[in-house]
Amino acid sequence: MHDLMVLGDDISSYVAAAVGIKVGLKTIHITDNSLKSLSRNDIFFIAGTTPITGFGDGEIANYLLKELNIELEDILSPLKLAYQVILPEHRVDFFSSRKDMLNDLVREFPQKKKEILSFYNETEKTSQFFKNWFNDYPFFQVNNFKQYFNYVGLIINLIKFKSKNNKFRRILFTEPSLRKTFEAQLAFLSPNIDAFQLLSSAYLLSTPQRGIYHSFKIEAGVMEALLDFFKKAGGKYSDNYKLLSIRKTKYIEAEVIDGEGVISRIPAKSLIISNKSNGMNLFYKKRRNINTNRWLKHIKVTHYPLLLHFVLKKECLPEKISQYALVISNIDKDIYDDNLIILGISSLNRSQLTPQGKVLLTATVFLPADHENWKRENLLSVANSVVNKLADYFPFFNKGIEFFDPHKSIDFSIKYGSIINPKYKIKKSWFSGFSVQNNRTPLKNVYISGSFLFSGLGCWEGEIVSGMYAVYHLLKERRKQ
Repeated sequence: MHDLMVLGDDISSYVAAAVGIKVGLKTIHITDNSLKSLSRNDIFFIAGTTPITGFGDGEIANYLLKELNIELEDILSPLKLAYQVILPEHRVDFFSSRKDMLNDLVREFPQKKKEILSFYNETEKTSQFFKNWFNDYPFFQVNNFKQYFNYVGLIINLIKFKSKNNKFRRILFTEPSLRKTFEAQLAFLSPNIDAFQLLSSAYLLSTPQRGIYHSFKIEAGVMEALLDFFKKAGGKYSDNYKLLSIRKTKYIEAEVIDGEGVISRIPAKSLIISNKSNGMNLFYKKRRNINTNRWLKHIKVTHYPLLLHFVLKKECLPEKISQYALVISNIDKDIYDDNLIILGISSLNRSQLTPQGKVLLTATVFLPADHENWKRENLLSVANSVVNKLADYFPFFNKGIEFFDPHKSIDFSIKYGSIINPKYKIKKSWFSGFSVQNNRTPLKNVYISGSFLFSGLGCWEGEIVSGMYAVYHLLKERRKQ
């Protein structure tokens, strides 16, 4: 009998398993896919184009690694140029230096200098307030009457930020290119399609200064480090099972089948499951199927990511392109209407190229989450459109393609949907302005994880926090029993 079963392939699941074993829970982690399958011919493709954040001093990912005594300096490198937004008539560079970033924004939009500087001054203050609030109230909850008085400060900051934010949004609508620059950033940084309306958007917009870390092995590298810690601490890792059902009786029981067709049942006292896990559709209580969609009643998946993988000649990309680039083709179209391509590039430094000496590029587009958009013929059409748009921006792109198989990219996107973050529409708190959900579910001893729970922290940090807090909620409930 295990104390804890973790189901899921994403970073929140690996975090939950590692933290569970760290606090003394006998833990088993069951995944849909092996980490080794993330590579082809020793090339680790970026699983997504999620910006890697939270490794600065005092930040959540850094805290987690220190608690687990994991060293990752060899694959973590902060970017001086965090990302670029590329539009038909503009290119804005978002540097880690606030001064350089603002200079570039003003250079591209000199007529809006006063408004840009004013907005970012307020953003910096609000971001620091949000960070302090999160440190003081990591569960975004207050526990006694005295702490309710601190909500006064939250309300004041919320009102001030909304005032500045609404004023700036009105200005943005008079300058379409500037508006798309901000929409693209938040589409890149947050899983929430309505992120601009939230207080936490200030925290997200300060991401270049807090630090973005990039390595073309980082996602697999962090998961491998967590898995290594988990195994050495005595955890059981199972990546050769297919999940058949999950039954909730007195305990949690997962029915699985291995590669040889042998069916077995794995019992556990508690369960943490990623919202992206295939197991979400396999819950039963006694003989009755459980509709887990009710657990997510304030959340709706709006878009899924299609990832297109390329191996390119280094010379086909501009010398000054950043390792993350957000490409917008039409400033008058909605950002999610086939109008945003997020590029993740392995490296343009010769010393950091892949063993084969090529540049790896992942182009991500978000498509509406309905069946028609995910028919293969439509996905192939979208893939062809992406190649044509990139060729318009980068004249030597087509000639520089060493490898691109749209069918394999489509298969990869579908297979690894349990790892890659989709986009959500999430109900926010009317009181705090945060978009925060609880790890607990209606089923006793069953908890959920995923970036949507803490979308205000962004995709990467939201995943890490949700995995950690799922274990903390579990321990808190156990103390009550």
